Amino acid sequence: MAHQIHFFMTPEDELELLRKLEPWKLDLYPELTEAASQPILADASVQLDGPGYYFAVGDVQAYAIKRGKTRGMWKIDEVDSPVIYFERSLPDENGELRAGKFWVELEASGDYARTGGKPDRLRRLWLEIHGFLKVRYRKSKPTHGQGFYVGPHAARAAQGGLVLREAGRGGETIEAYR
Repeated sequence: MAHQIHFFMTPEDELELLRKLEPWKLDLYPELTEAASQPILADASVQLDGPGYYFAVGDVQAYAIKRGKTRGMWKIDEVDSPVIYFERSLPDENGELRAGKFWVELEASGDYARTGGKPDRLRRLWLEIHGFLKVRYRKSKPTHGQGFYVGPHAARAAQGGLVLREAGRGGETIEAYR
């Protein structure tokens, strides 16, 4: 079963997260990559400029995209690989901050279940990220039964007038509280 955590982060919040994850020595892959590209080490010196990244704790499986604008690029198979997908919280064309998310598949399914499943390090990393967000981030007022974590810098910016909005078309505005 897949697990998700929805959040709002500014670049300062992302930097704090990367500092927290630095001791894990994770590989960082962009959402789409070239076939011959190498992962970079996820630390505080990394400049995040893409919409999404993968934190990998081991060897990853990838496949080539065969159709569309991104044909020839490679995409990580997040179900088979020991990765956590990090969709960044980015401003939209109106200047409103859209929600991001972490997504992970912790249990192997199908034929992969016989091979021993996902590494335990992936589960521990997921619990570390979740615990970090629970301690450091504010919670939002629930929307449709779903709560969001709001980073300290994003919450401060929201108090100053920044609008926090759900991802997707016509998402609702979110308020941080606590």
